[in-house]
Amino acid sequence: MAKAGFDALKLSREVLGHLPSGVVFFDGTGRVVEANPAARAALGFSRPGGLTAAQLFRDAELCESDGTRLGPATARLLDTYRSLRILQRKVMLYTTSDGQGRRLGVTWFPLRGRNGRPRPPAGLICLLTDLTAIHALEEELHRRQSLSALGEMAAGIAHEFRNGLAIISGYGQMLQHAAAEPARGQATKILEQAAGLNNIATEFLSFARPMPVQLEAMALGPVLRQCVEAVEVQKFTNVAVSAEGRFPQVRGDGILLASAFLNLLRNACEAAGAGKGRGQVRVCAPGRAGTLERIQIIDSGPGVPADIADRIFVPFFTTKPSGTGLGLAMVHKIVTAHRGVVLLADGTRGHTVFEVRLPSCR
Repeated sequence: MAKAGFDALKLSREVLGHLPSGVVFFDGTGRVVEANPAARAALGFSRPGGLTAAQLFRDAELCESDGTRLGPATARLLDTYRSLRILQRKVMLYTTSDGQGRRLGVTWFPLRGRNGRPRPPAGLICLLTDLTAIHALEEELHRRQSLSALGEMAAGIAHEFRNGLAIISGYGQMLQHAAAEPARGQATKILEQAAGLNNIATEFLSFARPMPVQLEAMALGPVLRQCVEAVEVQKFTNVAVSAEGRFPQVRGDGILLASAFLNLLRNACEAAGAGKGRGQVRVCAPGRAGTLERIQIIDSGPGVPADIADRIFVPFFTTKPSGTGLGLAMVHKIVTAHRGVVLLADGTRGHTVFEVRLPSCR
């Protein structure tokens, strides 16, 4: 009998160890008794045993699948203990001890006490499913659908815009050649403004058109150093720009990647040069993330406000008085066309870190 019980326990532990979903057991006092490997990975704890629910889910928040907030996870967990009602198919917004945000699908159900009596509860089982990657894919799909619609709209507007500008420029040139001063000078100003608007319309069209990418093995070092040299000779005299260390080989289109990195470097220089004293901008390659090579652009500027951090890659969103809102959107389009990732890695500590991840040649 003892051997049969031991074998059953061993089998249960083996099954739990291989489950893709996380399982956490709490005792009647709300302390963690057991957590399988999937749960430990999702929660970011190597040994959560002995922790209370309040410690484990300290800053976590529950919400419905549609995003409706339900309040702190700990409070709902205690309510499940008291009411002995199953709480299922909720989403928990959880932050690990090292600051990683997770989106976890959760179901909690209480265990009955001795002889099947409802009280006191013998404990509680928490089932976890890590939805972080799935949610990110859904967000990216939604983003791409939005980008496609915006691109079509931008193309139509830009086309009509350029037709009108062509007429304005034509009459402006006629006036410039036929009129005397001061009308001639005024015609020149009209042509200058029309040329600026035409450049904006060209940006819109470039963003809207499909982007053919010629992928080949290439060294990033020369491309990045050329971009650094390009911004050094521009108006950023109060900013020190440097490319540090060795840079990897990637699969990419050198011309398009140069455009993307130049855009990021210009933004970094503008941010770093906005404060007092001499600003700093660094480009480095801190290593790989899976099969992707990481390149970081770090500036000493004021950072990115948290309330706009999730919109900086959205087309036409800009905080610059004269900006078009297409710079970072174009960077995102170029990097995505390379099957890579561009993200704001850090913008909350008085500086900004943009990270570009590109397919490695290794």
